[in-house]
Amino acid sequence: MKAIITLISGFFGILFFEGFARLIITFYHRVEFNFYGISHLPADVWMYVILASVLTSTWLATMLVLTVLKTNSKRYAILFGIILIIWRGIEIANSYQTEPIFYFITVITLHLTGIYLAYLVYTKQESVA
Repeated sequence: MKAIITLISGFFGILFFEGFARLIITFYHRVEFNFYGISHLPADVWMYVILASVLTSTWLATMLVLTVLKTNSKRYAILFGIILIIWRGIEIANSYQTEPIFYFITVITLHLTGIYLAYLVYTKQESVA
């Protein structure tokens, strides 16, 4: 039960962090809030902000998940990655007609990179301690 709650909390942490970045853009430019994609953003620079928030939030949430669930870190990192890929699959299904394909590929790659980097940091820290 602890693992399920932790994985879901990590997932919602990522949604919150990315949604918060989108909310800031919405308030700053007074545009309509859109939880998916990048095509509605007012400038290209905001795309990089969203992508940076994806990588950062994935790394932070994965570190949280791995820290709380101290055993089987590889298994939980993989499970967390599967959850995120399912979420992005839902996003792709809802917005593939309006969003560029590079966005989907980049976001999935950033999620996997963030999980991998967090796993590396966690396992290296664990071997040093």
